[in-house]
Amino acid sequence: MSAEVLMSPAPDRAANWTHDGVLNARAMLLLQTAIWALMFAVYLASPVLQMSDSQYSMLTAESILRNGTPDLSSYRIKNYREDLPFDTISGIHAYQLARTNGRLLYGFGHGTSMLSVPFVALMDMGGISPATPDHRYNLAGEIVAEKMLSALLMASLVLLFFRTAMLLLDWRWSVVIALGGGLGTSVWSTASRGMWAHTWEMMLAGIVVYLLLNASVRGVSVRPILLASTLSMMVFVRPNGALAAVAIAVYILLRHRDEMTSFAVASALWLGLFVGYSIRIFGSLVPYYYLSNDPHGMGVHFAQGLYGVLLSPSRGIFVYSPVFATVMYLAMRCRQAMRKRPLAILALVMFGLISVASAAHPEWWGGNAYGPRLLSDAIPWLVLLAILALEATPVSIRTLRTPSIAIGAALLAVSIVLNAEGALSMETLNWNMVQRPLPDAMLDWSRPQFLASWVDKR
Repeated sequence: MSAEVLMSPAPDRAANWTHDGVLNARAMLLLQTAIWALMFAVYLASPVLQMSDSQYSMLTAESILRNGTPDLSSYRIKNYREDLPFDTISGIHAYQLARTNGRLLYGFGHGTSMLSVPFVALMDMGGISPATPDHRYNLAGEIVAEKMLSALLMASLVLLFFRTAMLLLDWRWSVVIALGGGLGTSVWSTASRGMWAHTWEMMLAGIVVYLLLNASVRGVSVRPILLASTLSMMVFVRPNGALAAVAIAVYILLRHRDEMTSFAVASALWLGLFVGYSIRIFGSLVPYYYLSNDPHGMGVHFAQGLYGVLLSPSRGIFVYSPVFATVMYLAMRCRQAMRKRPLAILALVMFGLISVASAAHPEWWGGNAYGPRLLSDAIPWLVLLAILALEATPVSIRTLRTPSIAIGAALLAVSIVLNAEGALSMETLNWNMVQRPLPDAMLDWSRPQFLASWVDKR
């Protein structure tokens, strides 16, 4: 048998999957399925569960589903003290709840619960619920629901990162972007560890980023009604969503003025629904969670907070995801070659707004979390910036032989290791429980959180 016959099957099989390096439809479907399944398995198998602020969010979804109201008064909940105000941490008190306007309510954004109702309904059908048939709170059911839903959402976000990157990059770099975003950031170490408000907000922001880039690349509509609805749900989920709503409204006004009317009308209708819901349920124009909680202002405390969320040893985003330093470098170096520069500016503006808002918070370290939790909302925008920066980088230097790419690969590996610690090591979660003065503990390089498995925590 000739060598030609022996060697012919391999090229034939390859031809079935690619043509000139481009995957065919079947290969693309299998690749996307593999990405989603891999990330879902990783997130679900990671043992750390961060369920603090999110506790009772699934019970609220259950109450909306079964009782048509977020009022939890009909459920028997242990450890709730009515004499303590919302968000007052004292022993095992259920600080997430508050009695207001004649109702017992989950005090954080209700958007998480609203969006989670279909999933909670499916879990109920499978016999898993945050409430027992006799209306007792079921902590085990809440845990399972949060762990499953957060893994599902973040695996879907990683897939969305891939599809967004494919608008401008080839499939290989799109895989790097997707897996880097899914493993080297707070997607793994925070948003997939429980139903933080960030979890739904990041998923929604990923949809917004895709809509904007898709419209820019393909010259199609931004789908203003869908865009406005997605942004409005971000506001329902978390106050920071308002930053994106305002910034993108300005972007639409400047770049898609012909679609501004539809966007504005849809946004106004959603705003009316939000205010109406708040008045009906909370008895105020906005829920108390959305009211100012005495931010520092632009003084020394703000400067400390800004350093804290960007560079501190236990909360800095450039410490826990140093790969973003390479993204910033490439974006600046290749800014003249960027074809989608307005979107790059928008991404940087969003990163700046979220950083400033987080730094101005009186507890910029984000409580009992791992790494830069409060900057988790910025991840989809930084992923967008990474896509734009790579697309502007000449193909000839997108190789590990190029120093900037080699350094970026090394920093991505470090990012993955550090975020793996937050998802896999219980010591990193317990690090928060050691009694040390705050925020000093967050600024102490001798005992950073990412070394909690090795450094003496006493």
